[in-house]
Amino acid sequence: MNKPNSIKFCAFLLLFNVLSINAQDFNEKWGIGLNSASVLYSAEDGTTVGGRYIATVPGISISRYLGNKMTISVMFSNSMNDTQQYFSSDFNLSYDIFNPDSFLRPYLLGGVGVVNLLDTGLTLNVGGGGTLWIANNIGLNAQLIYKVSTIGGELQKSHIFGSAGIVYSFSPSRNKRLWEK
Repeated sequence: MNKPNSIKFCAFLLLFNVLSINAQDFNEKWGIGLNSASVLYSAEDGTTVGGRYIATVPGISISRYLGNKMTISVMFSNSMNDTQQYFSSDFNLSYDIFNPDSFLRPYLLGGVGVVNLLDTGLTLNVGGGGTLWIANNIGLNAQLIYKVSTIGGELQKSHIFGSAGIVYSFSPSRNKRLWEK
C-alpha cells in the first residue's frame, strides 16, 4: 500500500470510529485506538530476521473494560513501506495500577500474540503502558511490550514492541480529563 492510500485508510478508520459511537453495546465499556509502533530486535537477532527495526502503521486496537481494574484488548499491527513484512495480532489482559477513573491510567499487561515475520510464531507478551485522558472520550496511549517467542520456527525471535497512539472511549463517564480532580 503506498503512502497516499495508507493516509486515506487511517482517515477512514478515524471517521468510522467517530461515526460508529451508537453501534456499541449499552454498557459503553468499549474503546478503540489507532497507533504507530516500532519493533526492536537485538543486534544478533536483527541479522537473522533482516534488520533490527521495523515500523508499523497503522496499528488498530479494540478493548473492553471488564471491571475490577481489568481490560481485555486485541491489537493488530502491520508493517508498511518497510523491507520486512511484519504482522502481529495480540490478545492482552491489562490491570490498571491506580483508580481506573483517573485522568492518568498506567497499567501492566500480559497476553499472547501471533507474529508473522519470515516464520509464524506464538509469543507471550509482558509489558505496561498508560493512557492520559485529554478529553472525556479521547486519550493518548503509549505502551511497551516484550514479546517472548515461544512456538515458531528458528527464524522467529523475541523482540520489543513499543507503540503510541490515540484512544477513543465510548464511555465518557469513566474518564476524567487532565484538569478535573
